[in-house]
Amino acid sequence: MKTDASNHTGYDLLLTGFPARTERGFLGWSTTVLLRTTAGYALFDTGTAGDRPGLLRALAARGIRNGDIRTIILSHLHFDHVANAECFPQAEFLLHETERNYFDDHGAADAAVPLFLAETLLRKPRLRLISGEPEILPGIRVLRTPGHTGGHISLSLTVDGKQVVLAQDALKHRGETVSETLAGAFDAEAARKSVDRILTMADVIVPGHDVPLERVDGGFMPVSASHERIEILPDGRSYALTVQ
Repeated sequence: MKTDASNHTGYDLLLTGFPARTERGFLGWSTTVLLRTTAGYALFDTGTAGDRPGLLRALAARGIRNGDIRTIILSHLHFDHVANAECFPQAEFLLHETERNYFDDHGAADAAVPLFLAETLLRKPRLRLISGEPEILPGIRVLRTPGHTGGHISLSLTVDGKQVVLAQDALKHRGETVSETLAGAFDAEAARKSVDRILTMADVIVPGHDVPLERVDGGFMPVSASHERIEILPDGRSYALTVQ
């Protein structure tokens, strides 16, 4: 847990996203962030359905029960960020009102939106729609970063004097710090502006599908290689996937 000593606000990566895709479509290995504030524990996104065992193990390894999570903040309504919401029935869910509007107007045309699941989330009695860019938890502020979807949000906090932006899919991986083309954007111009805003303000960026990135000599570099492993079940062979 990276924590700011001045206000006891911190974050920890329960699941770290991986920058890859397959010919079948979306791979969906996304970042899930644990937040700790004086108001209790929160999650920023919940991962994809296949992440559930890893997510629950990661919480248990930190001595955190599902019921300890007070708040779930959703960056947007894509399948790889909302699929484990049902694991936290006691939590309050926060979604930006512009993402609700995006779902109403464009959700059926967005192949990454799980319509039935999103509709269930939007009917939750403990769903709270937020507007603007408020401080939603002590030391945690919303950043409106539309483009990937119409209402995508990121979060910002300060840790050890450094500005940390939990970018999620507003900046998906290290390649988008330098690329002019942003894959999968609903609104390319808005997506570019959101990336530029993040690059200008952040000392540390936590992307939606990569390891954290730190500002170095005016650019951003990954703090480590990105690792995942795939096991072939019939014969137990295991293959390491690494992005340096």
